[in-house]
Amino acid sequence: MAALDGRSWKGCLPSWSCQRKQPRGFVRLPERGHRYRPEPRPWYRAPWIAALVVVGFIAVLAVVLVIPVWATSTPKYCMSCKATKQAGLAWETSTHSKVSCTKCHVPPGLGNAIKWRSREWLNIWADYLNMPREATKGQRPGNANCLKCHTLTRIPGQNGSIRMPHQVHVELRNLTCADCHDQVAHPKPGQATGVSMAVCSMCHNTQGASSRCDFCHITPPPKNVHPKDYLLTHGMQALADQAACFRCHHDKKQFCDACHARPTPDHFSGEWRYAHGPTAKKDPLSCTGCHDSKVFCAQCHRVQHPADWVTTHAAVAKQSPGACLVCHPQVMCDGCHQQRGVKP
Repeated sequence: MAALDGRSWKGCLPSWSCQRKQPRGFVRLPERGHRYRPEPRPWYRAPWIAALVVVGFIAVLAVVLVIPVWATSTPKYCMSCKATKQAGLAWETSTHSKVSCTKCHVPPGLGNAIKWRSREWLNIWADYLNMPREATKGQRPGNANCLKCHTLTRIPGQNGSIRMPHQVHVELRNLTCADCHDQVAHPKPGQATGVSMAVCSMCHNTQGASSRCDFCHITPPPKNVHPKDYLLTHGMQALADQAACFRCHHDKKQFCDACHARPTPDHFSGEWRYAHGPTAKKDPLSCTGCHDSKVFCAQCHRVQHPADWVTTHAAVAKQSPGACLVCHPQVMCDGCHQQRGVKP
């Protein structure tokens, strides 16, 4: 019989089975048709645990980064600050109410966006952790922000009866859009959003560009634009919207101060505070041309004394004698006291 591994069947011991020797540690499975079954996987390596970790990581990332980025892009975030709330309310009524704050006040570019949002991201968490915020200053809209929507090539050089080549002004004079259009997005109550000629007068004067009306105005403005009594009634309108005056009257020092810097001589008499009543009643517009009746005049005229004030004011006058002299002259007090025999 043929030899097996150099041995013959005759050399096999009776207690051995004549088979090839196997390596140490080898375990032969019983020949019953069963496959090898691995041990159960630990619970922390289960697929649902891995999925839960991924979902948790995404949730944390959203809370830490994504939500602050989304929140700082909304106008409500800007209006949450007391200093910018009024500007936000004005923005809601403006022609730019559909444009977000970040499109105008954050310079274009990925680097500027990351820098701004990183600072605001820190401020958001500083609020939650009751820590001091990083001081910030509002960014004025630059030309790059405005020109993303308003390209210079699409802005006409003539608007109605006004000649205004925007590209020349921006490139030659180095002006920004906000220099002229400063009330477009945040108009004050009752204030027009048009361009005031007060801005034009910075260059269009006798020392710079031409100050002739027909240089910009294709149709000259009418001469008699004010009513006949406007010299007496213009004060209230000027206080409400001074920029409207500077549309035509460019130089405040030359035009306005010629009258307003020279009060009438009775203002310097020393008793005008106490003697102006008859003049004010006769011609109240002469006062409101310079003074706001709701603010300046009301400082004294809003005081209402009780009916028995003549006999009961002594205690108040002793505590603060100067309070009486704000409205009443000393001669008035002395005359009344002498007449009634009162010794102060």
